[in-house]
Amino acid sequence: MKRNTYVDNQGNVVNQSFESKKIILRFFFLIGTIVPLVLIGIIIYTSYGNSKCNKIYDAIKVASREYLKDKKKLPNIEGENVTVSMDKLYNEQYLSAFNTNNMTCIGDVKATRYKKDIVYTLNLTNCNNCTTSNRYKGWSEELDYLSDNPIVDVVPYYNYYQRQTVVTDWSRFYENNELKKKKSKYGVRLPKKDDSSDLPSLPAEATIAEVQKEEGDFYRYKDKQWKWYDIEGNYSNFSSEKPNGYSNKDEDAVAYTDWTKYSLNFPGEKEYREIDKEIGYQYYYEKGGKKIYANNKNYTVASEIDHEKYDQYEGEGVDMYSYRDTMWRWYNGQKRNYSGFSSEKPVDYNFKDEGTVVETGYSEWSSESSLNEANKVYRTEQKKYMTRFRYVYEILSDPVLKKPVTKNLFVEKVGMSVPDFVKREDYKIDVSYKFKYRKR
Repeated sequence: MKRNTYVDNQGNVVNQSFESKKIILRFFFLIGTIVPLVLIGIIIYTSYGNSKCNKIYDAIKVASREYLKDKKKLPNIEGENVTVSMDKLYNEQYLSAFNTNNMTCIGDVKATRYKKDIVYTLNLTNCNNCTTSNRYKGWSEELDYLSDNPIVDVVPYYNYYQRQTVVTDWSRFYENNELKKKKSKYGVRLPKKDDSSDLPSLPAEATIAEVQKEEGDFYRYKDKQWKWYDIEGNYSNFSSEKPNGYSNKDEDAVAYTDWTKYSLNFPGEKEYREIDKEIGYQYYYEKGGKKIYANNKNYTVASEIDHEKYDQYEGEGVDMYSYRDTMWRWYNGQKRNYSGFSSEKPVDYNFKDEGTVVETGYSEWSSESSLNEANKVYRTEQKKYMTRFRYVYEILSDPVLKKPVTKNLFVEKVGMSVPDFVKREDYKIDVSYKFKYRKR
């Protein structure tokens, strides 16, 4: 069959098949050009609308926070909320129409405590495109908190435990250089060595609720004491052996020599001599690959070494000795009557025997000084700025309710409001959350 041909006005042959394709190509050109432009326009308009509304939402949230903060109404109990009306934000000048794009929005803002955060849930009308019920279709429920979502609602659920609270004894006192530089999660600077045996011990099932501290200037003291006697008498100085010219030893007037430094030499044995034996080593520390010895590499006993610095030793160890001697006063004639050791003069004992002086151990640390004009002749006091700690810990039962419940049901079950229940020491509340998000 012969194909039909056509000519134009100038007599040129026209391909009818090509002409029909040109119409289709023009159509697709228009679709490919106009539709993307429309889509881009929609995206730009939507993006602009989102940005504008998000700025309005942010301004309202900031105004709500400042209002509740100034009024001291911010919720401080987990799960609790307060609501502030938009009217109050405008009327009390926390918000202006300028902040809301020359509109006066109507509605309210709910502020809910979520852990350490406050979540602000907006319910707005008269905000044109930013009216929340128009802008969003409904709610979706999630377990996770998505802080970048513009409209979030917090739904708390409650359970509780029976609670035993225990306060430990105080720790020892720590100087400032024994504490960490940064505060712990409990808000205090704890000792550098967390495993220190000086800190209060806790049972395995305990949970620390609080770390309490007591800090400031603390004082401790020690006293000199003497034996006191009633009459002067004919008495010698202190001596381990009987001095010439004295016949009798007074067993009540006793003193001791100072302990000698430890030596490799064994001292001569005497009936009045007390000998102590320890093992000596050559202590050292390493610096730059070299050994730095204590005491010029001489043998030294452990009690005379700074172990923080000299942390190593060598040699098998040798016996080293220190000693002290007991001394007495010797007398002729009438024997004195001696009192026990005392810092102040006892009744009927008029004379202090200066040679019998001893010192007490230090007292416990106290926040108050005990040094005064009357006792300063025999009392020595230390003063230091220090800190001590104790734990408040809790032991919890299993959850009382089988599963967490809504606030209304919780209040019904426990018979009191959440703020009142939180004040109870014998129970601990547990709050979990679900979150609702406005979806487009």
